[in-house]
Order: sequence, then structure tokens, then C-alpha cells
Amino acid sequence: MLSSTADPFDVARDEIEKAIRKVRQMHKKWQQLIETENTAESHKFQDLHSEIMGELRQLGYDLVEVESTIKAVEENRDRFQLSDEQLAARKDFLAASRAAQRDIEASLGSLAVKNKMDEDRKEALLKKNRKAAEDEQRYLAEESKAYLEEQKLLQKQLLAQQEDELSVLEKGTQRLGQVAYTINGELESQQKLLEELNDDVDKELQRMDVVTKGMGALLKTSNKGQIYAVAGAIVLFFILVWMILNT
Repeated sequence: MLSSTADPFDVARDEIEKAIRKVRQMHKKWQQLIETENTAESHKFQDLHSEIMGELRQLGYDLVEVESTIKAVEENRDRFQLSDEQLAARKDFLAASRAAQRDIEASLGSLAVKNKMDEDRKEALLKKNRKAAEDEQRYLAEESKAYLEEQKLLQKQLLAQQEDELSVLEKGTQRLGQVAYTINGELESQQKLLEELNDDVDKELQRMDVVTKGMGALLKTSNKGQIYAVAGAIVLFFILVWMILNT
């Protein structure tokens, strides 16, 4: 940093004054951020804090060089044509620069700042844990909702399947009812036919009884005409029975 073509102190002084102005401006911005930001979460604050620390380290190196040049002058007063006032001015500049450096370092490392940064870290950790808990609860709620939706869908499908089965069963029952009704009609028709047949048979039996009685009376006679009449009646009776059975 120090130049070999000019007075090393003059070059160093200009660089140091420039560095102190810069770090003071950065420190002012740092003070605003530490009051308004969560230092554990703000990347802007963290970057600025690191940058200030770097500037202070470099300033310390530069002040060590300046101190070395002042010591060299003191040890070689004959070689360097400097008055006591000039040497004292350089020492005052070094002291003032180091005081500025210490003030900023003290501000950055003060107990209040440490407490603020500790509180910020705790708050950030609580936020992180709270967010993790909320994310877990949200995940569980979504999983529970998905499970309930799945169960509702399954129940809906089961109900639809049961309705289909009941519909098929109802149609089968209706068909069975129709078949039973048809069978009942057939049975009633057959019953009616049997009753009609029984009536016809009863009538013919009554006629047969009359014929039988007539035959009994005729068998007691020797008249051939009467015997032929009875035989014809019997034949007619059997013809009528055959016709009834085949109708």
C-alpha cells in the first residue's frame, strides 16, 4: 500500500483517512440495520457486518505500517528532516485513527449488540421451529384430507355398486313375480278345465246310471229291438266319453 516514490506517511495518511470515512459510513448503515432487522435473518446486515470487519482488519494493518514509519523517524532523526511538531502531528494522527478504529470495533462488539444478536438468533430459531411445526401440521392435514377424500370415494363406489346389485335383484324379483303370475294363471286355467271335466264326467255318469238301469230292465226281457237299442246307447256313451277326453 505504501509508495516508494513519495513520503510513505503522506501516502498512508491519505489511504487511512479514506478507509476511516468509508468504514464510518458503513457503520452508520450498520447501526440502522441492527435496529430494524433481525440480524440472524438479514443477509444485508450479515454481509455488511462481515465487510466492516474486513475493513477494520485492513485498517489495523495500515496503522501498524504507519506506526513503523513513525518509529523509524524517531530512531533516525538525522536521516529524516522532521521537526518535533511534525513528528507529534504524525503521532496524533495515528492515535486518532486508532481511536476511530477502536470506537467502531467497540460498537460492533458491545454487550448491547451481542444481546441483540442473541435475541435475534433465538427469535429466528423459534420462527424456524414454528414454521417447521406449521409445515408438519399442514402436511398432516393434507394427508388426512386426502385420506378422507379417498374414503368418501370408496364409500361412493360401494354405494353405487350396492345400488346396481339392488337394481339387478329388483329386476330378478319382478321377473319371478311375472313367472309366478303366469304359473298361477296356468294353474287356474287347468283347475277350471279339471272342474269342467269333472262336471262332464258327472253328467255322463248320471247318463250311464240311467242307461245301466235301463239295461238292467232290458236284460230281463227277450225283445231283440230293445236289446239293440241298449247296445247302441252304450256305444254312443263310449264315443261321447272319448270325445270329452280328447277335447
